[in-house]
Amino acid sequence: MDPRFQILHDTFKKFWSDMSEEEFGILAGYCEIKQFAKGEVLNRPGEVCDWLSLINEGILRYYHAVNGKEHIGEIFFKGQMVTDYCSYTLQTGSMIYIDVVKDCELVIIKKSDMEHLKQTMPGILKFIAAYLAMNYISNFQRNTSLLMDSAETRYLNLLRDRPEVVRQVPLYMVASYLGITPEALSRTRHKIAHTGG
Repeated sequence: MDPRFQILHDTFKKFWSDMSEEEFGILAGYCEIKQFAKGEVLNRPGEVCDWLSLINEGILRYYHAVNGKEHIGEIFFKGQMVTDYCSYTLQTGSMIYIDVVKDCELVIIKKSDMEHLKQTMPGILKFIAAYLAMNYISNFQRNTSLLMDSAETRYLNLLRDRPEVVRQVPLYMVASYLGITPEALSRTRHKIAHTGG
């Protein structure tokens, strides 16, 4: 197996435990590996997103642009899958940007190929159902936190659950992801540093 497909293999095996090596070989045959540089935009509002990707290396994000301000919805790291799932599923124009925060290598599969695999290899539906369930729970928890928790609590939770975001992403993006201004993030970090959280 091409070592560049190892993360793809492990990801699918995690959610589709009885996937055979033959089935994975068929799946990998439909995938393409591409490199993208920091700042490249993979998806823009109005475009129809017709691909799924898995990050081998690097960092991606998706965000909304409203009145010249970026509102980051998610930041993705190695081993995570990325798409605009609404646009991908409904085949309607996207409402988000997806761009590269850190040079990345992606494993990409087109929607048409995934639809073909769903028809010819039904076991892949196990993966889709399990992965979507995990993502629904994660998104629900994040949205609840944005509505219910203080900026300090959100930041402390981020440090606990996803420290790589704080370590590897510019602080203005961390602030946007937390739904606060960079100034509010600076105050929060200062307070935690002096009180121990």
